[in-house]
Amino acid sequence: MLDNTRQADGGTALVAWLKAAGTEHVFSVSGGPINPVYRACAELGVQLVHCRHEAAACYMAEARSRVTGKLGVAMVTLGPGVTNAATPAIVSHLGGTPLLIIGAQSSTAVTDRGAGMTYDVLPAMRAVTKWAARCTDPRRLQEYLDMAWRHIWAGRPGPVFLEVPTDILHAPVEEHYRDQLPAAPANPGLPGICAGDRAAFETLLAQSKRPVLLLGDDVFFNRSDRLQEAIEKHSIPFFTLRLARGAVDERHPLCAGPGYVPCNAALRRALEEADCVILVGHHFEFDLGFGDSIGKATKVVQIATDAAILHRNRRADIAFNTSAFHFLWVLAEAKAAPVDQTWAKGLVAEWRAEHAAQAGEDAAEGLHPINAIDAVTAVAPDDTIFVTSHGNVDFWADARIQVKAPGRYLRAGQSGTLGAELPYGPGARLADGKAPVIVFVGDGGVGFHATELDTAARYDAPFITVVLDDEMWAAISLPQEMTYGETWEMKLPRRDWAAVAEALGGKGYHASTAEEIGQAIKDAIASGKPAVVQVPVRSVISPYMKFIS
Repeated sequence: MLDNTRQADGGTALVAWLKAAGTEHVFSVSGGPINPVYRACAELGVQLVHCRHEAAACYMAEARSRVTGKLGVAMVTLGPGVTNAATPAIVSHLGGTPLLIIGAQSSTAVTDRGAGMTYDVLPAMRAVTKWAARCTDPRRLQEYLDMAWRHIWAGRPGPVFLEVPTDILHAPVEEHYRDQLPAAPANPGLPGICAGDRAAFETLLAQSKRPVLLLGDDVFFNRSDRLQEAIEKHSIPFFTLRLARGAVDERHPLCAGPGYVPCNAALRRALEEADCVILVGHHFEFDLGFGDSIGKATKVVQIATDAAILHRNRRADIAFNTSAFHFLWVLAEAKAAPVDQTWAKGLVAEWRAEHAAQAGEDAAEGLHPINAIDAVTAVAPDDTIFVTSHGNVDFWADARIQVKAPGRYLRAGQSGTLGAELPYGPGARLADGKAPVIVFVGDGGVGFHATELDTAARYDAPFITVVLDDEMWAAISLPQEMTYGETWEMKLPRRDWAAVAEALGGKGYHASTAEEIGQAIKDAIASGKPAVVQVPVRSVISPYMKFIS
């Protein structure tokens, strides 16, 4: 509880606002200028999670957003502490996730005098966030935080940055929240759908025999309990993109796989042959081939909360600047479309046949990546949260995983960032509290933030890292070999990542068969500790990498 024996300060005001906004965890790395925030977290009952690196702290905060759909918060110290947060801000920006990064700064009394660690980071952070500002008056801290909240949630969610000098955090403030927290920040309103636009869409749908439904990020943030009802009413085959994966259980008979053109031939065919493509809460980015393969006669319906991404890359015939929630209600209420069931079922069958045909041969150097991944998913409980990255083994995993519920799949997405995957593990576990978290990563990506296994151990946030070890930077090496017939500095000697886990307070396993993998996953879950399961695998180029290369 709040210490009533001391004067409240800027740190107290800041944390009181965070708690009112529903914040349960603040992720940080040690920094003297932000000590008032640390003290206020303890007094107000907000869990401070002290990480090993600022980037990892921000990734953990962002992981909370990807699991819960709520704001993630990171607090970093000045100078290099802030610049270490820049890459996670890019990941959040491109992924469309709500993230508040609060950065320290030297005292206003020494501004522009060359104080230690001081640098003007605002120009850099403005370039990688939706909004960045500095508060230099303790009485206005909560006003600035309210502004930050509005920018985070305006249109498509994303990251913002607020800089607070240390003297502002230490400055005394009024004690009006000693007895109660400040009012929670106001949620922005969501635009609706006018009668004319609704009628135009219903007319188009009534004429559509080969519609497909592409479910994007906004389906996760603005969920509708009518989504599955709408799909089944119209018998529309659907594909899920990124944060929307699991919006409907991907075992559903109308699910035609993930919405990634490079790894789903059924999606490529659907875009070419559909007479109506309905893109909900997303835009035609790289994962959808920028919309280039959509048939010339195909009608496009696009729904987005952010008007700036409507018509991006592919002009929509009908564009709704509204939320997925509102649109899916309209879709559920509309008269059933005259869908060609043979065509629709054919898409689903094509995806399932492609999925089944991917199984590969094991060899002396290790398992085929698919066989290793399948051995993990075969024993993973239904509520497991899966994390993948942006390497070759992850592209195998993306297409193998069946996501069964919202917030059960995390990937750094369009940014292509390596390094987010291990911090996503404890961040996801702290967000959920009970579900197993399994991270797939290669022997390259695991090296970025392996020390965060220690953070997971200290905060009782167990997760399992499956290191698919082919002793190389395969996502680059394999295309190099294809193109040039040779590679350059792509080899990675096999290191004992299982021993690293043991040294950092966790459990380590080596597994070279499907049976050993399954047993290791079961043991790791039962142990309640962060764990690494290291699996030697073959270097086999994934369909995704082969397609884009």
